[in-house]
Amino acid sequence: MKYYKFMGSSDRGVFEWLMQRISGVILILVIFIHFFSMIKSGEWGLKKIVLGPLFAFGIFHTLNGFKMITDDYVSNPTWRAIILAIYWIVGVTLAILALSVVSSL
Repeated sequence: MKYYKFMGSSDRGVFEWLMQRISGVILILVIFIHFFSMIKSGEWGLKKIVLGPLFAFGIFHTLNGFKMITDDYVSNPTWRAIILAIYWIVGVTLAILALSVVSSL
């Protein structure tokens, strides 16, 4: 079994960790606003205002989590770069689709 030797600094990944926590808190707040507005209005209520941030932070939160998992378990820099490029392609595609859905409501 090959042992993994950490080659980064002790604060590597702190920004991603912090953004993961911040986007998680924002997602919780936006989801509560969305559901309470649905209960109050009986309809979708605030859908354009709430769905945009919900999609944006949801996509960011998900893909940032995948990046953190990749950083933890993929030690080859080439494979890590390839997987990160795939995440970016998927993220940009989902963001464009989410914007088109929100703008059509």
